[in-house]
Amino acid sequence: MSENEQTGKRRTYRKFTAQQKTELVVASLRGHKSVAQLCRENEISETLLRRWREQFLAAGQERLTGTTERGENDELKQRVARLERALGRKTLEAEVAGELLRGWE
Repeated sequence: MSENEQTGKRRTYRKFTAQQKTELVVASLRGHKSVAQLCRENEISETLLRRWREQFLAAGQERLTGTTERGENDELKQRVARLERALGRKTLEAEVAGELLRGWE
C-alpha cells in the first residue's frame, strides 16, 4: 500500500500554462540542455515533455500548411455562393409575382 493510500491523501498534479509548456518545449528544441536535464530541473517526466513537443510541432506544421484554414474558407465560399443563388431565385420570383399582380389591376 502506498503512502498516499495509507494517509488517505490524493495525489495532486501541477497545472502548466501554455506559456510554461511553450518555454520548456522551445528550450528542449534549442538543445542547450538535454531533455533529461530540463525534466529534472522542472520536476516533470520526459514522457510529458516529449508529448508537449509532439503537440507543439504538429500544431506548427498544421498552421504552416494552412490546410484547416483553406478548407474552412472554401466551405464558407461555397455556402455564400449557394445563398447568393437562393437569394437571386427569390428576388426573381418576387419580381415575377409583382408583375403578375400588377396585371390583375
